[in-house]
Amino acid sequence: MFVHGLKYLPTVGTFLVAIVLLVLIERISVPPYQWDRYLLRLAHGLRGFHLDRFFALITWVGSLFILIPVTALICGFLVRNGRTAEACLLGLSLAGIALFSRLSKLWFSRPRPDLFPVIGETPLDASYPSAHTAQIVAFAMAVCWILKTEKLGFTYYSLTGIALLLALLVALSRIYLQVHFPSDIVGGALLGLLWVLGLFNLLNTIGIIMR
Repeated sequence: MFVHGLKYLPTVGTFLVAIVLLVLIERISVPPYQWDRYLLRLAHGLRGFHLDRFFALITWVGSLFILIPVTALICGFLVRNGRTAEACLLGLSLAGIALFSRLSKLWFSRPRPDLFPVIGETPLDASYPSAHTAQIVAFAMAVCWILKTEKLGFTYYSLTGIALLLALLVALSRIYLQVHFPSDIVGGALLGLLWVLGLFNLLNTIGIIMR
């Protein structure tokens, strides 16, 4: 039984690394948030009508209001075409990261930035880590893996580039809108990335998906 349990070590190790990194990033960016403040000030200096409109719109791509229906549509298409394993990866990627990012917020309870006026409304939940960033990163990572199995050639790199660009823009939007510290974004991105990697290892170990 002990030897059988060893195969889960990569999965457990990945999740533990995610937890350690979350704590470490939060600890090295405690008040007065020096590097966070510098980058927020830099973002504030870029303020303009068109950028305000753009980032206020693009930030919704990382919201569950957008990601849940999009994920449901993709998963439905995958299941219909006999690709249950990929649907499972994508669905669990979003559901898991949505849960863990919000549990992390409750644990760290970091207040939102208050250096400059917020564009739009200030979210009511805690700031660290950024759920929008974690969700779009997890979604993008899962989609990139699914696309990789299609052997699309140059199209794969184009679609992957679009997915990663959207993830980057959503992350930047949270800073630009002044609703997150940059360290919130770093924590959210790492949480999203490591969650999908750990989930992929777990599903591979139990035989649901194959590398």
